[in-house]
Amino acid sequence: MNEKSKLIRTQAPRSSQKEHSVPLYLTSSFVFDDAEHGRAMFADEVEGNIYSRYSNPNTTEFIEKIRDFEGAEDGLAFSSGMAAVFASIAGLLRSGDHIVAFRSIFGSTHQLFTQLLPRWGITTSYVDASNQKSLRRHFDQRLKWCF
Repeated sequence: MNEKSKLIRTQAPRSSQKEHSVPLYLTSSFVFDDAEHGRAMFADEVEGNIYSRYSNPNTTEFIEKIRDFEGAEDGLAFSSGMAAVFASIAGLLRSGDHIVAFRSIFGSTHQLFTQLLPRWGITTSYVDASNQKSLRRHFDQRLKWCF
């Protein structure tokens, strides 16, 4: 199956309505069978949707399509590029880590590096992307990310 076919054929399971395409789930939350079912879902003992910010059949289908297309094990979806940047950085860096960033990064990323991350003890050095000597000088044991 070619890559474009994968994107078309990857689809969430059809409901009892036998729809041709996945319906839009425009809900903020989902129903539990009973209190015990809700408890088990929050405890990750059973799978299911709890709240659309955590999971939603439309988001799940999107992730599965992109994952299949890219040949990845799994994936995440975000509402914006900055949300993806922040989640990547927050999930991988710790206090004491260091970032080397090119001066030409997106303005909101620069703001993240200069205003929020220093509060967590994460430092950033800016380099000119065309200056390899400058870039090499910033590589050390604390370097965790080059942006």
